[in-house]
Amino acid sequence: MAMSAPSERLIERALALIVEGEVAPGEAAQRARMALSQWRNRSPQHAAALLEARHRWDALGGMADDLRAHFDTPAAGMAAAAAAATSARAPQRRKLLLSIAGLVAGGLVAGRGVQWYWQQPVFHSAYSTRTAQMLKVTLPDGIGDASGSQLDIAPQSAIEVTLYRQRRIVEMARGEVRFEVAHDKQRPFLVHTRGAIIEVVGTVFTVRDRGGPITVGVEQGHVRVQVQAARQHGETPTVQVVDLRAGELVEVQDGHADTVRQADARALSAWRDGWLVFDNTPLGDALAVVNSYRTRPIVSADARIDALRLSGRFRTNDSVGLVEVLPTILPVTTVPRPDGSVELQAR
Repeated sequence: MAMSAPSERLIERALALIVEGEVAPGEAAQRARMALSQWRNRSPQHAAALLEARHRWDALGGMADDLRAHFDTPAAGMAAAAAAATSARAPQRRKLLLSIAGLVAGGLVAGRGVQWYWQQPVFHSAYSTRTAQMLKVTLPDGIGDASGSQLDIAPQSAIEVTLYRQRRIVEMARGEVRFEVAHDKQRPFLVHTRGAIIEVVGTVFTVRDRGGPITVGVEQGHVRVQVQAARQHGETPTVQVVDLRAGELVEVQDGHADTVRQADARALSAWRDGWLVFDNTPLGDALAVVNSYRTRPIVSADARIDALRLSGRFRTNDSVGLVEVLPTILPVTTVPRPDGSVELQAR
């Protein structure tokens, strides 16, 4: 005759012993494991309850490491104080362990406990660059011996990187970053900008945000750009989704993605090799890029000048040469200012 399913009461008891055996310090954990072994042998119902408890605990995916920190004993150098403290807090620790076990038994795998666990970051760091400074970063998100994601950060850029167990997120405040993302289909890689979210699994792409349109260009692989349209009063926000593949580029501005176009996406990150490449780029947007390499900016107070289109390839360390050549290719004159900056005026 088939044995009935173990009661929740027995499962909770097994879980209490499992949790204490996993996360309690020293001898307390050893005693819990011995007690669990003896408890399991009492009856087939106990053995079945332990099997179910193990399934639930294993589903937490290693939560013991995070919980253990709550029960670590003080250093050996304070043995007397530690003994007193341990004795004083033993009931509280036991109560907390039982509470955790009760949560697991009561559906923690599908509830807030697991949600908390997966929401805890395993890595967080902020990166910023100064004028004319570039930075190369390798993230600790590689699988096995594989290298982690490579980030090339352009001058005057600021980002924050947070790695979780199920996702990887970059918050991009400003600037330009080339991403070479380590492949991990279990942890999508998301780049959050002020106007779009870029999602990838493993690819090479560049994001530029210098205050004008946000530009995304893909060198390898496939990225998905999600743009939330600006919401009018009382309207439900809509999301525009754009898929980009190798050799494609899109610009996002004012809550809208322009038409995807074919382009040399590598030109977006040519600054890595000391070049700035512009292809029919509004001069105002181009100057925002150029000025990230200049301590004294090139400025314009005329919207007509900002709207002029610039094409060409220029050295990142020769903005003086750019200032000299601009009047030969565009209807502008350059006027040096006492502070070292340069003003563009219509000719």
